[in-house]
Amino acid sequence: MKVCKQNCMVIKMIICFIMVLILCTEVFSAQTYLPDQKITEKIKSDTKKDKEISHWELKGKLSSNFSFTNNKNYVGQTDGSIYQFNIITEEDVNWRKGQHEVLNNLQIKYGLSKTPQLEDIFKSQDQFKYLGTYLYRLKQIPWLGPFARLNFSTSLFSGYYVSSSDEELILNYADGSSQNVGSLEANTRYKIVDSFEPMTIRGNLGFFANPYDKKEFKLNLKFGAGFQKIIAKDGFVLADDSGTSEIEFKQLEDSDEAGLEFEVDVSGIISDNINWSFVANLFFPLNDSGGSNDDIDGIDKLNTDIEGKFSSKITKNVSLDYFLIIKRLPLIVDEWQIQNGVVVNVSYNLF
Repeated sequence: MKVCKQNCMVIKMIICFIMVLILCTEVFSAQTYLPDQKITEKIKSDTKKDKEISHWELKGKLSSNFSFTNNKNYVGQTDGSIYQFNIITEEDVNWRKGQHEVLNNLQIKYGLSKTPQLEDIFKSQDQFKYLGTYLYRLKQIPWLGPFARLNFSTSLFSGYYVSSSDEELILNYADGSSQNVGSLEANTRYKIVDSFEPMTIRGNLGFFANPYDKKEFKLNLKFGAGFQKIIAKDGFVLADDSGTSEIEFKQLEDSDEAGLEFEVDVSGIISDNINWSFVANLFFPLNDSGGSNDDIDGIDKLNTDIEGKFSSKITKNVSLDYFLIIKRLPLIVDEWQIQNGVVVNVSYNLF
């Protein structure tokens, strides 16, 4: 009886050992042995397949900033308070597959200000901008290739002229005639442009180069031929002559231009909390735009758009930013438009 029990125990142990052996055989048989060369080829093959799989990339950010200043008996400043509020939203929807990339960027900026010189709150910033880009990266030189791009920008709301004192207004029309619209009383709004006016559409084809793409420093270059179309709805833009007592406005005109475009885009990250960026876009028309802009010729026809930013994060959602914007669009305003400042931004990632 005792021997029978021992035999049963041995049989159970043998059965358990066989079951474990079968299980191990099944597991290890699924992992086929590959020499080093085969392993390397397999890794490259898997990497190539991963690159060929299409994928989407979505980014969205909402940010705002607010400033307040109060002056009392301060030399050179009007007594009272200055308020300024801006809201900015930026979304990116990108698609990549193999050598193909489609990049979509949408920016909306809107700001309101209140100063002691004016009774009402007025618009200080208004921009709607869409940028769509297609890139094809060459197989042998992935940082180089052809590209196509479409750029659309305008204002969302109507624009008004308002002054803290009574002024005489003169409207200069595109046909060369002028009209005195009379005296505009202080703190009275005079509409000069409608919503979505002027509207600028630009498209171009060419080649891009990203010769340096590191976390610390990135360099993107684009060069090609393109067109620019400005759509106006008979609105006006301030074009005052300082030699006269009246305030002059110039009528906006539709225009079609074709020419060469060059862009340099550099950016970098200094540390986990500090980053910077700089973008300069130059468009030189080769054709005659016609209309009342015949006096603009040579290098004066060059369209310039420069934007720079230096940002330092204070917390996850708060940053201290310095921005610089320099623009010159001779068919809209034949003057250098310069804007810069320091703001505290509060931002939130939407997705």
